[in-house]
Amino acid sequence: MTSKRVLVAYGSKHGAAAGIADELGKTLRDDGCDAVVLPADTVSDVSGYDGVVLGGALYAGRWNSKATQCARRNAEELR
Repeated sequence: MTSKRVLVAYGSKHGAAAGIADELGKTLRDDGCDAVVLPADTVSDVSGYDGVVLGGALYAGRWNSKATQCARRNAEELR
C-alpha cells in the first residue's frame, strides 16, 4: 500500500504558523502519510500531492499574503 502524499504549506511572518505546520506534518507522518512541510512562497505546483493543507496567520483581519498568493497560484489544481 502506498502512503498518501500530503503537502502542508504555511505563510508565517513571525514563526508561529511554521511551528504549527511542522507539528501537523509530524502528526501526518506518524499516521502513515508522506507529509512535506514547506513555506507557501516556495510552492509553485501542488499537482504531485494527494492532499494539501494551506495555512497562515491572520494579521489585522487579513490572511498572510504568502498563503494567499500560494492559493491563487495553485487555484485550479486546488479546486
